[in-house]
Amino acid sequence: MLQRLGYVQVDSIAAVERAHHHILFTRNSRYRPDDLRKALEVDRTAFENWTHSAAVLPMECFPWWRHYFARARTFEAHPGYRRYFAPVTPKLRTRVLDAVRERGALRPRDIATAKVGWHDRYFAKPTLAKLALEYLWRIGVLAVTARDGQEKVYDLVERVVPAPFLEFTPTRRAYVDWMCERALERLVAATPTQIARFFDGISTAEARTWCTRNQGGRVREVVVEGANGSHQTGFYALESVVERLDTFPEPSPSLLLLNPFDPVVHARGSGRTERLFGFEFRMEIWVPPHRRVYGYYVLPILEGRRFTGRVEVKLERERGVLAALAVWWESGVRATAARRQALRHELMALAGFVGAKRVKGP
Repeated sequence: MLQRLGYVQVDSIAAVERAHHHILFTRNSRYRPDDLRKALEVDRTAFENWTHSAAVLPMECFPWWRHYFARARTFEAHPGYRRYFAPVTPKLRTRVLDAVRERGALRPRDIATAKVGWHDRYFAKPTLAKLALEYLWRIGVLAVTARDGQEKVYDLVERVVPAPFLEFTPTRRAYVDWMCERALERLVAATPTQIARFFDGISTAEARTWCTRNQGGRVREVVVEGANGSHQTGFYALESVVERLDTFPEPSPSLLLLNPFDPVVHARGSGRTERLFGFEFRMEIWVPPHRRVYGYYVLPILEGRRFTGRVEVKLERERGVLAALAVWWESGVRATAARRQALRHELMALAGFVGAKRVKGP
């Protein structure tokens, strides 16, 4: 699933279940969180690092991420982190790296340092050790070898990543080619901006140049028909994918509840979901309660190739209850008995996955 998706976003919000676990469960109901732990910590078939946010990726991606590590050193990918990591001096980096090298895998709490004074609404006040460990992880010197609860445990990258994935360093041109092709394989059709944002490892200009250079060979400019019948231009697709379009299976008509961070809807402000599906979805987790249109934690409802609604959910852990607080069906969608029953069935399946004993509502 990781290879087919490209990555899954790791997010700390656990209103129901953390994003990476829910995304994988949506695609395979037999998935359990320990499966991912085993891939990361035992089999080493996956690793944690960064795309547009923290993510779990197939280990095959690691050699290509060397260019991402280089961008992280200069804060090219995320300029705002220059200020965040400002307290991490060369002396501090050396001190923390020496501690990991000599003592083995460490958590931030294992290194005693003072707290940093600066913080903003996205970050609690981290220790200097945590900042240094995170920076060394972002630039590929350290790797996450395990987690103690939600706390990362860091070790030298050569003690975590299997040797074959450390021996190959692609050229920049090969890296851009890999990024664009892998993004298009998963997006099927996308604009240069959407291609660049998929992994967030290259610029839109690089993606546009790649599309132009390969057009007429590996890449074709295509017109995409949106859910409202509009014909949208500026999209590109791989020739190999276009040739297989007629063989694509029909999507399952089953009702599915997607995580708010699911890559199908979490397109980072590109408007892709709205343009293709006619479904406007905005996460309102960080919106003040009085300004929310729907709710704090809202799951999109997908049926076949159409988004039919959304449901606000909350896990009441102490009571063992998954509560469906409200349901909104899209315009023109009838809340038939069969549809309501399908929704309840999916809520019950999600409840079982997160350890709730019963479902309350809708």
